[in-house]
Amino acid sequence: MLVSEKYDSIIKIYNEKLEHSSFRQDSEEYQTLLTTNLNDLLKFKSIIVDKMGLFSVNENIDDLSTKSLKYLSMDYYLGLMLSKRQMPSTSPAHTTTSQLQNTDIVERNKFKLDCLKSAIQSFIAFLILLQNYSILDDFLSKKINSFENKYNPKLNELYSSNKDITANAQLKRDQKIEIFKRNKELSSKLKLLESKLHSHNQSEDDLNDSNEELLRDLYVEQLKSLSYKSFNEIEQILMESELLLNFIKMGPEDPKKVNGDREKQDKAEFTDRLESLDKPLLSETGKILRNFTLIDQRTKLQNKVKGYGQYGPTMTVEEFLDKEWEEGRVLQGGEDELIREQQRKEDMEDNYKWNDEETYKAREWDEFKEANPKGSGNTMNRG
Repeated sequence: MLVSEKYDSIIKIYNEKLEHSSFRQDSEEYQTLLTTNLNDLLKFKSIIVDKMGLFSVNENIDDLSTKSLKYLSMDYYLGLMLSKRQMPSTSPAHTTTSQLQNTDIVERNKFKLDCLKSAIQSFIAFLILLQNYSILDDFLSKKINSFENKYNPKLNELYSSNKDITANAQLKRDQKIEIFKRNKELSSKLKLLESKLHSHNQSEDDLNDSNEELLRDLYVEQLKSLSYKSFNEIEQILMESELLLNFIKMGPEDPKKVNGDREKQDKAEFTDRLESLDKPLLSETGKILRNFTLIDQRTKLQNKVKGYGQYGPTMTVEEFLDKEWEEGRVLQGGEDELIREQQRKEDMEDNYKWNDEETYKAREWDEFKEANPKGSGNTMNRG
């Protein structure tokens, strides 16, 4: 396998099987694949840097061939894979939950913290390598130079700070917006270069001078885009490291100590748990055992009407009828209204015009029923 194909294979495994995996990150299968791919990349880097001597401090970007540019991203992918390393979660049958909390969690956190530190060093090494070849943007280059310890930055060093808390927050926000805008510009430029390169439909070995220059620009822009992603990864890792450090400092609780404290609290008649309500109100000597309120049964039931639980009504009958009346949902009339309607029909019997209209209406209704017998509507494809 060619050197270029080997590197492409390592990156493909990460993108397809590690970055988007069906396994949990703390599973044995995921960590085994991750470790194997990580070791392959470390061996590949040793061949490129130590044996082939591809990159040198005295070189500039013009001294590198177009095919060698993509190898500058090795440290970036090393950082990504190191940030995902952790001890696989195992729970032996003979180990109790309390024992796992005491022994396993501390070791897992320490191992994860060491992996995160190595990941930060790889990301910083990637940024410094781009800086040496004048690929890194001035914005990120100034950030790297401002670190007190380049390979061990602090979270508060990532963004320029100010004594005023409000001004400091605004300054950090402005810098994040600037990074976002720069990322967006790089993404659009990358899409344009990729579309131009694909339109020529040539392999790397068959590129002419103009197309090789296009591929070179594409690699450089990809590296710039990865540099901003590295900066974001460093920020996320530093925040996660702070949490892990706090967990390690606090340490797991000793179950025996916790149970002993609870017994002491019980003896002192105090506990932070919810009090049980099945205790009697008074002891035999007349001592009050739990809080209570004197209230009559009628008031208690009245308060439950508009309260929570199984009692449904949230308004009185009078309030409900007033609301229905305002919305026009209350029917008016009754027997008196029916009597008046009957009287009106009897008075209209001598009105020939009204009688003719009623007759025509009845005929039209009969004709409609004959033309549209019952069940002749939607027959659902039954004819």
